[in-house]
Amino acid sequence: MIGRFDRQLPVFGEEGQERIMSARVAIAGCGGLGVNVITQLAIAGVSNFVLADPQAPDITNLNRQFIYTAADYRPKAEVAAQWILALNPLADIEVHNEPVTVDNRAIFAGCDIIVDCLDNFASRMVLSDLSEEMGVPLVHAGVTRTEGQIAVCIPGSTPSLRDMIGTMTDPEGVTPSVGAAVSVIASMEALEVLKVISGMGTETAGKLVTVDMSTWDVESTSF
Repeated sequence: MIGRFDRQLPVFGEEGQERIMSARVAIAGCGGLGVNVITQLAIAGVSNFVLADPQAPDITNLNRQFIYTAADYRPKAEVAAQWILALNPLADIEVHNEPVTVDNRAIFAGCDIIVDCLDNFASRMVLSDLSEEMGVPLVHAGVTRTEGQIAVCIPGSTPSLRDMIGTMTDPEGVTPSVGAAVSVIASMEALEVLKVISGMGTETAGKLVTVDMSTWDVESTSF
């Protein structure tokens, strides 16, 4: 009988696929990056999610956040949970309609990996500190216009995200964003998550990879 994951078993192996299905994955941010990452992880077999996002969808989200509609004003994390269950009815999902702060670190207790799908550097630094404090790997991504970046941080083995991008600041005003560009970077981020939780490992750990999607130039900076 042909199985759902037959095409990816040669990549991760049976043991790796079992690890993917048993891992508890925290998604911080259910916006443009988040909805893409959630989708890719759910269809790859991730079955245990923790979702954290305080916002509800608005009309400006709809050019890239494809699981939402203009008629549904429920919190993003709740809609995302419903989306995951449509892809995997057996998934276990914990929903938190609140922002990432130092005061709600309990959200991430028991998670095997934290995925940074946020849109501001202050909250990303909170995630970085929590990752280091809890000893939980962190996968980061960010995108603006047609430029994106990803990084994998393993506490005790690599520099933290704060070490890599702690001096960066948010751009003024609204961040320009194209759905197709967000999807590219989010897919790269999701693949890094799968490589880590499956036990495959990644050469990206400890590096900041930047992608200029207007030219497809890729740079990798080691820290």
